[in-house]
Order: sequence, then C-alpha cells, then structure tokens
Amino acid sequence: MLNLEALEQIEELLSELRECSAQGVPILVEGADDERTMRELGMEGRIFRISGSGKTLLNFLEGLTDFKQIIILTDFDRAGNKLAKFCAEHLKRLGVEPVVEFRGKLKAILHKDVKDIEGLARFLRGQRIALKR
Repeated sequence: MLNLEALEQIEELLSELRECSAQGVPILVEGADDERTMRELGMEGRIFRISGSGKTLLNFLEGLTDFKQIIILTDFDRAGNKLAKFCAEHLKRLGVEPVVEFRGKLKAILHKDVKDIEGLARFLRGQRIALKR
C-alpha cells in the first residue's frame, strides 16, 4: 500500500512521461499488454514493443536510430532489469540517448508492489480507491 505522497510522486512521473511522449520521445516496452497499459495511462506518442517484432533484439534496436532519445520502460523484475541495461547500452552505442530515469524512479517508489508495467494501471486504480477511504 502506498501513502498519498508516493501516489502523488507516481502521478507526477506519469505526467512528465505523458509530456515527453507527446513531444515525440518514443517509449520502449516489452509487450502488447505493456503498450496497452501505457495507452490507458495516457501516453499518446510512439510506443515500441520489443516482443513480437520478428527481429533479433539487436536488429530491433538498430531500427530505432532515427530517434534522439528513447524512454526505456521494461518490467521491474530481474529479467526487466537485464533487458533495460542491454537496451540502454546498445542504444547508446547506436547514438540514441536511452532515458531510464522514469523506470528507475517508478521502481524505487513501487518497491515490490508492482513487478511489471502491465500491472501498473490496475495497481494505481486500486491505490486511488484505497486512499479515498
């Protein structure tokens, strides 16, 4: 259970994320459910899914070199950490600035409450309801 301050911090981060997305900075997520969650949370810009591209991860990342920056929002578990690190390192080598701050801040606030991006919207709805009581 989050306290009101933590929920407000998450809302502020999501607002900043929506703004970046609206300004054309794409978001990189793991799969279709993650993309759906991002849309539910108000992200209107480009969202790229790692899974289902039909390419190797390196080839997929090479296809993103038209962007100056890319926000990396992989899951908060061990596999998501590894994937975020791999993507950030390779995007940097390709001349794209990986933006990992949103993921890091969300992970720090959410601790063990949410392990994946797809569960974020549902969790936040529940927290909002619980805090209104």
